[in-house]
Amino acid sequence: MKKKLNKKKNKATKKITKKIRLEEMNWREIENLDKEKTVIVIPISPLEAHGPHLPVGTDILVTEEISKELAKNINKKRKDIIPVLYPTQAFGYCGANKDVPGSVSVDVRVFGREVYDTLKSLASVGFRYIIIITFHLDPFYIKAINRAIRKIERKKSSIRIAEPLSRIFYNDKMKILHAGKEETSIMLYLYPYLVDKKYKSLKKVEINFSIMKFRKTLRELGAEDAYIGNPSEASIELGRELFMELLDFCTNSILELLNDEYKNTLPRMLKFLPLSLQRK
Repeated sequence: MKKKLNKKKNKATKKITKKIRLEEMNWREIENLDKEKTVIVIPISPLEAHGPHLPVGTDILVTEEISKELAKNINKKRKDIIPVLYPTQAFGYCGANKDVPGSVSVDVRVFGREVYDTLKSLASVGFRYIIIITFHLDPFYIKAINRAIRKIERKKSSIRIAEPLSRIFYNDKMKILHAGKEETSIMLYLYPYLVDKKYKSLKKVEINFSIMKFRKTLRELGAEDAYIGNPSEASIELGRELFMELLDFCTNSILELLNDEYKNTLPRMLKFLPLSLQRK
């Protein structure tokens, strides 16, 4: 009888040690985490219209998948590191499609303050390594996140925070148009049942989009159905290729972060973009 009880106890103990979601832990478990070996992974993206063929939660869903796979990769690459998934933050600024049903946008300065306070709270209990994963790349939104990161790093010199995906997009390493071929492909790979088959018959949409037009919505620029590019060219194969590239980039960013080699660099085209110019 004692052996059976011990087996049950050991199984229960294993379950506790395998917890990787922050919301499933109690405060003592969080307190006992080795902060020098813990990486907090924060998935964040707002609800936003993605054409007539993709769900409004596209950015959230892709962000969550990258975050979950990232936690697995950390375990494989660095056995000594503890990945902890923060609850998905389904909010943010999405001015480019705020005039399309399903998009939920908050003031970019309010959003930035929320990000800062979240980072500040985690830093106050000793967490040193944090990575923010977002598949939403509105320029004002990205600048607000990076501003919050810089602010907390100035106050807490021991903390290290990465937001890698804006670097891969804004530095021309990967071109992903909003709800176009690339994003539709990723969703075909991850969530094929959520992609409306009408994507195959959608026409290519091109707009003249520059930093000087960031205050206009996609509809105002001519993308009436809230997508850019050519979704009809999407494929599962391309989706897998792009997803793995994104995942590898984030994994390498964490390894750099842990080795104190990572440096957040705001994309050049966003450096002088005032948050006050957000689309009202």
